[in-house]
Amino acid sequence: SPTFAYGRGGKLYRYYVSAPLQRGAKRDQQGSAPRRISAATIESRLIKTLVRLLPNLPEDPLEIVRRVEINAKHVDLFLPLKHIGKIRANLHTGEQTMPDLAQSDQLRLTLPWRMQTRGGRTDILAGDRNTPQPDPSLIRALRSAYAMLDRDTMKGPVLQAAPSSPWRRNLVRLAFLAPDIQRAILEGRQPDHLTLALLIRHDIPLLWADQHRKFGINTAD
Repeated sequence: SPTFAYGRGGKLYRYYVSAPLQRGAKRDQQGSAPRRISAATIESRLIKTLVRLLPNLPEDPLEIVRRVEINAKHVDLFLPLKHIGKIRANLHTGEQTMPDLAQSDQLRLTLPWRMQTRGGRTDILAGDRNTPQPDPSLIRALRSAYAMLDRDTMKGPVLQAAPSSPWRRNLVRLAFLAPDIQRAILEGRQPDHLTLALLIRHDIPLLWADQHRKFGINTAD
């Protein structure tokens, strides 16, 4: 069930707490799982998924959810065991269900939803990791970087003058990323941790092999 908190002016906020945080893990033990995610964000996804899995359910889909566990790369739902047959018949790729070993009258439904936090907001990236997940802000930044360059006689990128602002000077460096890294960004195959904030915040090595090592990228996967 969601947790409640009051903000400025007494406004009520509802959010779900990550499984590691619920278990009392320290911040450095929580891995990449988000600490919290708004109830509205996750419940809208849950309702759509449960309606697909149990299309003739006569009640509010959220009413049958006994527990939600949020992890970095998946979400576990705990539901009454009586629904396991219908759910199995409607599973999509990457979704799994099995009886809950800790409680005999319920099932565990695992959804391959990855959590990604950008700019303080946690988004849900649903589906198998093989599905492309384009990052619009990163793609726009890469295109903006190329817009600042000219071409030499060999059609190679050339920077004729230093950009006018620190932001643009950081941004233009994206044009000198290794070609396979740029291709992965444009195709939405970049690793989850490769965000615009990461690339702007850190130096980008000149050697492509050093870029792969520094940012932990293996585009051959």
